[in-house]
Amino acid sequence: MKSKVYGAAGPTERCRTCKGTGKITRKDKEGIAVISYGDERLAPSRTAIYIIIAVIVFLALTGTLVVLFYPRTVSATSTNLKIIYAEIGKNNTKLILRDTVNVKNSNYFVASLDGIDITVQYQQREVGKNTTEYGPDVVHPSIPARKVSPLNYSVTLEFNKETGSDDIWTYCCLIKYSLGFQVQVNTRFSYFSNKFEFSDSMYQIANCNEMIKHDDDYCYLDLTHTEITKRATG
Repeated sequence: MKSKVYGAAGPTERCRTCKGTGKITRKDKEGIAVISYGDERLAPSRTAIYIIIAVIVFLALTGTLVVLFYPRTVSATSTNLKIIYAEIGKNNTKLILRDTVNVKNSNYFVASLDGIDITVQYQQREVGKNTTEYGPDVVHPSIPARKVSPLNYSVTLEFNKETGSDDIWTYCCLIKYSLGFQVQVNTRFSYFSNKFEFSDSMYQIANCNEMIKHDDDYCYLDLTHTEITKRATG
C-alpha cells in the first residue's frame, strides 16, 4: 500500500516519526514531530553513569584537598646539647651551649618559624635562656613540607657558688664527667596566616671530656672558632 501525502508539494522523504508510513516534504525544515512518551529516543543517554562519575571525581578532589591542606603538627625537639665555650672556677662559671633543635613539619606545605625560646635548668634552677624572634623585616626560617630541619642556637649559662659553680668544677674539671640539663623549647610557627605554638621539654647531657685544666681551681674550653669554621665550610 502506497503512502499518501496530503498537501505536500515537491520532493518528499519518509517520515522518521511514524515508522515510515508517511512522507513529508524535504523543504519543510520546521515540521513538528509527535513522539510517544515511551519512545527510547527521549531517554537521556548514559545520564546516570555521567552523574556517578562526576560525584566520584568531586569526592576524590575534595578528599585530596582535605588531606593536603588539613593542618598538622609542627614540632621542635632539642636533640644535641654541646659545650662550645667554658670558663669554670669553683666560685664562678660561664658556659656557652650549642643546642641543635630538630624542627619537624608534618604538613604538606611549608611552615615558617616566627620565634623560639630555649630555657635551660640545672638542678631545677633556671640558669640560662635564649629568646629569638623573627620580626617582619627578618627572613623567617622556612620548614619544608614533610621534612625535619635542624637549627642551631646558643645558650649562655652563668653559675656562682650558690647556684652550683663548685659542682660544675667537680664534674668538668676534676673528674671530667658529664652535666645534665633540663631543656625546654617553646616555638612559634605560622602558615596560611594561622599562628600556633609548640612546647617540649627533655633531659639533655653535655659532655665535659674536652675540658682543659689550667690549674687546681680553673679549667676552660673554647670551641667557638671550630664551630664558626664548620658553619663556614658546611
